[in-house]
Amino acid sequence: MNKSPLTENLKKEIDLLNRTIKIYCYIEKEQPIGISKLSEKLGIPEHKVRYSLRMLEKEKMIKPSPVGATLSEKHPEFKEDLKNLLKDISDLTNSLYEDLCE
Repeated sequence: MNKSPLTENLKKEIDLLNRTIKIYCYIEKEQPIGISKLSEKLGIPEHKVRYSLRMLEKEKMIKPSPVGATLSEKHPEFKEDLKNLLKDISDLTNSLYEDLCE
């Protein structure tokens, strides 16, 4: 299969979103938790965990603490918005797939 810049960029962004959501969900269950523990438990390199944590912090979904990342008070609202966005993206990709396969 030929790789095009369009599909490669989309794949990279989806992989990043997937990794970041996995990290977020693990924090939700096991907070507070640090970078090393997240890396070990999820099998994700520390530098990638660190990057995803920065993204989550920038979105105000998590906050750092001396003992590791914890959820912020704003996370429920953002989580709901993210769920709605993912549903919209799912609907769109399903529609694109159907259009392509007609």
